[in-house]
Amino acid sequence: MKIGDLVKFAYINGHCWDVNNKYAVYLGENFLVRKDDTVVENHKVLLQGQTRITIIDRALLRWLTVVK
Repeated sequence: MKIGDLVKFAYINGHCWDVNNKYAVYLGENFLVRKDDTVVENHKVLLQGQTRITIIDRALLRWLTVVK
């Protein structure tokens, strides 16, 4: 997956209604460094119809597929 790719979320579960089966543009990695110097790997996406970037955990990447 590259920056700028059109991606689609699969159905994850009933609690993820805001991303289930939605399209997004992948915007890249977004690392967070906590006060204890632990690095948390997150990723940025722009969901279709939204004007604000959504930050997702790396665990959600397995439900993303690149649309060709």
